Amino acid sequence: MTYSVEKPAKIHINIMELLVIEEIEKQLQFYSKKKRDYINQVEVATYALNRLPALYASTYIGKEHQKRLGQQKYKSQIILAVRRALAAVERDPLRKSVPLVSENQAQYELAKIALKKLEQLFKKQGIIPNNQKLSWNNLQKIIYPLITKVKSQNIKRHEKEFGTLTHVSNQLATEQYKVARASKLKQ
Repeated sequence: MTYSVEKPAKIHINIMELLVIEEIEKQLQFYSKKKRDYINQVEVATYALNRLPALYASTYIGKEHQKRLGQQKYKSQIILAVRRALAAVERDPLRKSVPLVSENQAQYELAKIALKKLEQLFKKQGIIPNNQKLSWNNLQKIIYPLITKVKSQNIKRHEKEFGTLTHVSNQLATEQYKVARASKLKQ
């Protein structure tokens, strides 16, 4: 689906999430830094939110209304839910969990892996110096001259460089398959 000014993305948010996050931050102020760093705030929020009503909004006016409603009507419930959530998360210090990863985060991680592999290949091939970092900002500046060079050189050299790029493409596809498979196995 394509979005534009005429057709904006439609979103909704649960205002209760914002209120819970604010309360977690308030209550964590009373913890030592070491303990604050140890506590998984996402788990605390999830625990508390599962015990509170949702307050969804899809407009700015609705957001302000739901925020006032949550602060007035549910303040004591939010405080109690967060207190209990903190206690529950603290109670089990040896518990390990595998967090959920959003599709966007998974794509971002794949892109980081692909960029790192390109950087390693370009350094190995002498395309960029060993002290240069490859980024999404400078990638086009590095690849464009390569493409121009490939177009202007004879077919054998072109096949060699194209083979290298094909090899990298195959490696990236393999890495993407592994990450996708690992993601599915975790579910």
